[in-house]
Amino acid sequence: MTDTQLTLFRGWDAPTSYVWSPFVTKLEFRLRLATLPYKPAAGSPKSAPTGKIPYISLTTSSGVTKMGDSALITAHLASLSLLTDLNARLSASSRAHDAGLKALLEDRLYFFNMRERWLDPVNFYAQRDHVLHAVPYPIRVVIGAKIYRSHISTLHDLGVGRYSDAEVVAFQEEVWMALEDMLAESLAKADEKGLDGERRCFWCLGGTEPTECDTTVFGFVSSMLVATSSPRSRKFVVGLPSMMEYVNRIHETYFADYEKWEE
Repeated sequence: MTDTQLTLFRGWDAPTSYVWSPFVTKLEFRLRLATLPYKPAAGSPKSAPTGKIPYISLTTSSGVTKMGDSALITAHLASLSLLTDLNARLSASSRAHDAGLKALLEDRLYFFNMRERWLDPVNFYAQRDHVLHAVPYPIRVVIGAKIYRSHISTLHDLGVGRYSDAEVVAFQEEVWMALEDMLAESLAKADEKGLDGERRCFWCLGGTEPTECDTTVFGFVSSMLVATSSPRSRKFVVGLPSMMEYVNRIHETYFADYEKWEE
């Protein structure tokens, strides 16, 4: 489909930098794995079909389609044969494992991270000013306060807002350590196959090719490394050697044009 044009709206006008949203980088990594060309653009939640970042504008011979939600976008592009199914070769149990890893991050860790970024009295201002960077300051204060109250309500309803700070930290670190242990096993397998000395990428499920969960894991880890609104979690992640090896190799292979995080 040579007439296809894809624009990815990332929320920020920073075409050579990672953004703080794990879902943006997740989708971006998915596109790069398929070597599918795209144009990065800022966009805004106001213009997004679902009111959230990321979203795309896809121009084909059939017309222009706007779509939000990283999972729905991936499925739509696959239906047009612009992306292949990374999990097509997996067994049923491996597919379930892949889906479970994505859910662990997207449906659990995400909300603990939200609490750290938005509800912590110190982190709130860094998060607000980054997310609302395009909004004039007086209005930013008002909107930031609304978002804060909304997140308090959301997290309370989910149960995340009812835990103590210490309990939230323990839950977050439990997830990060589970990923670290899994990646350590995958790195060991790569070393056994002679791949480690070449600094090739290794993948979450231990295979020689990435699966869908790798895009989610890379999105969440890279987001944690570039965001300044979650310094405690960032410090913890930087101390996980297999995880850092995992994201560094992916960066070198697929995102070498991007400014890298500090370690």
